[in-house]
Amino acid sequence: MVWRIHFTDDDLARVQVGPSLGPLAETVMAVSLLKRPHQPRGSFREWRGQVRGKVTPRMRPLTALVPPDCDGVDLYTLTGEAPTIEAGLAALLEIPREHLLVEMEWVDRRNRLPASSWAMAQNGSLEELAEAVEAAYAALVEPYWPRISAWLHTAQAARRRTLAREGAGRLLASLQGPHIRWRPPVLEVLTGGRGDMYLEGRGLVLVPAVFVGIRPTLHENPNDMAEPPRLFLPMANGGNGHSRLWDGSRPGSGLAALVGRNRAAVLGSIADGCTTSQLAERVGISVAAASQHASVLRGAGLIASHRQGSAVLHVLTPLGAELLQAG
Repeated sequence: MVWRIHFTDDDLARVQVGPSLGPLAETVMAVSLLKRPHQPRGSFREWRGQVRGKVTPRMRPLTALVPPDCDGVDLYTLTGEAPTIEAGLAALLEIPREHLLVEMEWVDRRNRLPASSWAMAQNGSLEELAEAVEAAYAALVEPYWPRISAWLHTAQAARRRTLAREGAGRLLASLQGPHIRWRPPVLEVLTGGRGDMYLEGRGLVLVPAVFVGIRPTLHENPNDMAEPPRLFLPMANGGNGHSRLWDGSRPGSGLAALVGRNRAAVLGSIADGCTTSQLAERVGISVAAASQHASVLRGAGLIASHRQGSAVLHVLTPLGAELLQAG
């Protein structure tokens, strides 16, 4: 099954490399990946082995929205970019009921969703779904998130460099592999679905992802057809050769020797984004010490800080992500 994405000159000018949509998106993808029994031998085998048996009844409101061998209800398009799981859950609770129903109807045409899911959406009460996503994140994604986040930042930075230096055509050509072919002006994507997509000036957003699996996935927002589609791009080799992603430990001795054990722990704790008080709690230090460490890392260009109300949110920069991944 092949999607043929047709580009005009305007579309090529509007090609973007977007950031990861965050831990909520990767969590929903991880659930979908677990419910696909037919995967190439060895694909994500180490991760599957580690999380086997960790799907619990508490996650049922989420797993019900992801039928077997299906991407499931596209919650992460509805929530948008959310750099922390807390931000993702807050966005989830704010999804308009009619938008969720549109997404569910699209999935239900091919894979029947249970009555309990329809009742939840009709009532507009998403607290149980948010609790299910939080539980799935804690079990399936959170232990690996520092390294996953570092890889996502690195992939984004590398593709943005290609786009800035060599242009959209060269970037699309660099994606070629078993599931993507660039035949200007058409990008052929071997993924779920089949047909021709005419971008009509919207452009395309390329988004790195880990738990998308071995094949890219193409997503449009049925609630806003003027929004550019997103093409989620998997890791090279479908996870093979990336076994260090499944090492849930914090940064290793190499990074600690370079920046010090405490700052290595601080940098790893910031991988999924956090406020100064959250950072202090994660590392087990005072708020003042956390603020001082963050100031040093920010001065070195390894993190960026943004004020959100009365709190300050810290996130990795591409340089910080590359250093963390190397560590």
